[in-house]
Amino acid sequence: MGSDHWRTLLIEADEAYLAVTGACLRLAGGEVEEVSGPQFALAALESSSFDLVVWGVPSKGAPNRLEVISEIRLRTQALLLLLDGSVEIAQLDLEAGADHWLPKPFAPGALVASARAALRRSGASVLPPALRQEIRGMLLDGGRRTLTFGGRRVAFTRQEWQLLSILISHANRFLSAREIIAAGWRAGDHEGEQLRTYVHRLRAKLAPLNLPCRLLSEHGQGYLLLFDDHPQPAGSIAAVDETIEAKHGSATA
Repeated sequence: MGSDHWRTLLIEADEAYLAVTGACLRLAGGEVEEVSGPQFALAALESSSFDLVVWGVPSKGAPNRLEVISEIRLRTQALLLLLDGSVEIAQLDLEAGADHWLPKPFAPGALVASARAALRRSGASVLPPALRQEIRGMLLDGGRRTLTFGGRRVAFTRQEWQLLSILISHANRFLSAREIIAAGWRAGDHEGEQLRTYVHRLRAKLAPLNLPCRLLSEHGQGYLLLFDDHPQPAGSIAAVDETIEAKHGSATA
């Protein structure tokens, strides 16, 4: 998708920030639609399609911020960038569904660069979000972000679900961290560093289900979701040992 076709929805109640943020987003490329609050943004998302949503969280905070993020996520697969001064809850924002986070006040150049990076990634998104599909007896529900197998169900955060979707889509082969990020996995501005943590969390949730697949990792090769009926990749003995440890709660990603 060319930059002239990108569409960004900007949510900002402060007039001064609205002018500066809007100018930065237009410099990043594409068309920008501006609204003054989340209620207007939700209406816009119902009637139009966007590649990027930018929310300038009010300086006094937003008590219903996690609900707003959730409502936005229900209405669009567009990337969500938060501009916020509450550094201490940035991780909660990301867990709730935000894709990127920048401190407010922000450097205009940093916003332009972040918006351009987000828009480029929106044109190379991961697999389309299937609502429900069954793979080898595993029922995956994209709407609820749950996996059910053998009568047991586990729920995932947005980042965990994205990671699982990418690994399933490329099952039985190793993916490097760079390939996973290029496939559309998002966890803020430090994705490379956070990937190991999310693999560890994903493995801990999957191990008790006794699935017909294993989440393996191998230094120098990356991460692999291996189905039991597929041959073990050469040189992955360490990965097997790590998976066995994961079932006893002692693995590291």
